[in-house]
Amino acid sequence: MTGTSPRPADDRAGPMAGRPGDLAATAVLVTHNSARHVTDAVAPLLRAGLTVRVVDNNSTDHTVALLGERFPEVAAIANRRNVGFAAAVNQALAGCVDDVVLVVNPDCVLPTAAARELVGFLRAHPAVGIVGPRLVDGDGRPAISAHPFETLTSVVLSRFGGTLVPVPVRRLFGGPHRRAAYDACRIPPGTLIPGTAGAGPVSVDWLSGACLAIRRDLLDRTGGLDEGYFMYYEDEELCLQAHRLGADVVLLPAVTARHTGGGSSADPRWIWPHLYRSMLRFFARHRRSTYQAVRLVVLLRALLGAGLAAVRLAASPHSGMARLRAWSTIVRLTATATPSLLTGAATPASAEGSHRCTS
Repeated sequence: MTGTSPRPADDRAGPMAGRPGDLAATAVLVTHNSARHVTDAVAPLLRAGLTVRVVDNNSTDHTVALLGERFPEVAAIANRRNVGFAAAVNQALAGCVDDVVLVVNPDCVLPTAAARELVGFLRAHPAVGIVGPRLVDGDGRPAISAHPFETLTSVVLSRFGGTLVPVPVRRLFGGPHRRAAYDACRIPPGTLIPGTAGAGPVSVDWLSGACLAIRRDLLDRTGGLDEGYFMYYEDEELCLQAHRLGADVVLLPAVTARHTGGGSSADPRWIWPHLYRSMLRFFARHRRSTYQAVRLVVLLRALLGAGLAAVRLAASPHSGMARLRAWSTIVRLTATATPSLLTGAATPASAEGSHRCTS
């Protein structure tokens, strides 16, 4: 693999090159300026015997070169533009014949044994379509990675509650199903507490896309990830489609991965508009009766955020301006968003404007 001088190729023309792993499963990573994290993510996946495929979304750091230098056996595509997370995953899936696909963020470390456990669990449980590990942050603190499908209530609590309404309070609005998932995320493996799920598998609505093991035949039936989501909500969408197709979605609390977050970008001008557009798209597709109410909530939150950012300008000009621009973009986006605009046919990732890096 020549990470510094990849040769042109048709991204969707056929299988990506790369050393086949003895686990007969494939791990997919999508990178964007991920040089700080990607080697820590890739190394344990290779040790687990996985075939690793990376699609880079036009990084401006040395992510692609680093992959070529450290992991010549890894197959990679270097896109000349950022096609979005879902579209990049679908690029990697082209020609993949393994029965299990792991989608892993470049800022997520899935230990070798954990990777094998996820693959083994899927193969041992035919009714399960998607399985994910318990996530912890960089300091080892539990991260809530299992959720109920979003509703107007959950949006109001999350967008306006923030730190004022702690997660333990917000989880109560999800009922026993939400509480079981929450407890499975936060209780350390091996801890048995009466009335909780303990360390056993827990059926959930949806799991964070930071680390998922997915049946390939399920991805074939859903048409891959929904490319109408540039980033965010493609995981919730996939899990919803899995349930509709009769497949279970399961959290394995006894299996842990570390997700540090911020592996691609923390710039609110970039992140926040995509988050809210994806939220609106999800509700336009699946919660049409409450779409206008959610749109109003988002608009009010953006106006409030813009006002607070303007106040913050004097004390913190750089941060305040970034937030002001982000919220202003969200105001414009929300004011003009319509269900038909949000749910229209997605533009697929083009093979033009990309390179394949091969060994």
